[in-house]
Amino acid sequence: MHIKFIDYLCDPITKEKLDIDLSRSKVENGICKEGFLYSNSNSYPIKKGVVRFVDNYNYSESFGWQWNYWSRVQFDSENINKPMHGHTTKMWESITDFKNKGINDLNSKVVLDVGCGPGRFIEVVRNKGALVIGLDYSMAVDAAYRNFENDENVCIIQGDAMNLPVKANSIDIAFSIGVLHHTPNPSNGVQEVYKVLKPNGGWFALSVYGSGGYYDFPSVQFWRKVFAFTWKYLGQWPPLIYTYFVITVFRPFAKLSRNLGRVIRLFFPFINLPDKDWSLLDTFDSVTPSYQSAHGSYEIYCWFKAIGYNNIEPTNWGNTSYCGSKK
Repeated sequence: MHIKFIDYLCDPITKEKLDIDLSRSKVENGICKEGFLYSNSNSYPIKKGVVRFVDNYNYSESFGWQWNYWSRVQFDSENINKPMHGHTTKMWESITDFKNKGINDLNSKVVLDVGCGPGRFIEVVRNKGALVIGLDYSMAVDAAYRNFENDENVCIIQGDAMNLPVKANSIDIAFSIGVLHHTPNPSNGVQEVYKVLKPNGGWFALSVYGSGGYYDFPSVQFWRKVFAFTWKYLGQWPPLIYTYFVITVFRPFAKLSRNLGRVIRLFFPFINLPDKDWSLLDTFDSVTPSYQSAHGSYEIYCWFKAIGYNNIEPTNWGNTSYCGSKK
């Protein structure tokens, strides 16, 4: 991490400011790959370029494995002239809708990606000139760091969206896409973001799974429970074998007939996208999380309203994407 990002971080427990322990840290040209940050109360290691505010092994273990295995599949730079060309940028722009909020220039803006995974949306906002903090609870931070190791304007931190290690009133723009439904309390994550946004114009965009959709399927919930049990003993292998099996065997039938695909997914859920690698990734992603909730549009609006957001509006990605600003 570049030490300039210390100005935006804080002790997640006490909210005290952090400093770098120069006696136990190696800093070259402003970059620290190994060392420690400390407050008056606690100390946090920097390992492999990532500030670690949480333990490595937690309920997000499947995501850590997933994003290190498929670390660049969804990056737009990896999909030029391929079936999913430009999909990630289109997704980010549709969910955030920042252009329609008068936010046309991200140069010099400090942007927080809550649940960054390996960083596909970080690539989007970096291409728009932003200074980016990418936070993830899982070991996906290792993949994200590798993807942006040479970019001093990206800081990857391993932290909890339920207790952000980010200073209050310091962030220009934040977003969380496809993440908070994988936490014990999504609305708490929305509240945490509100605290760190700058007042009078800090914006937050959110997208979560919608009620009644694929992720609500009884078959998805069934297999997720099966693989949660087997993960304790066999790790990623059962869901990985399942994923390759259903995509290899059933995806061709779904391409021939949508109705046949729907019938198959009643028993063996999978995601059918134009690119096979995306299908593999998103299928594995759907049947492995420890937490996976689905929500209604009005429910999400109520989260924003109760917390105190202003200018709350739905955005153009399904019916469970919203944005709002801090008063």
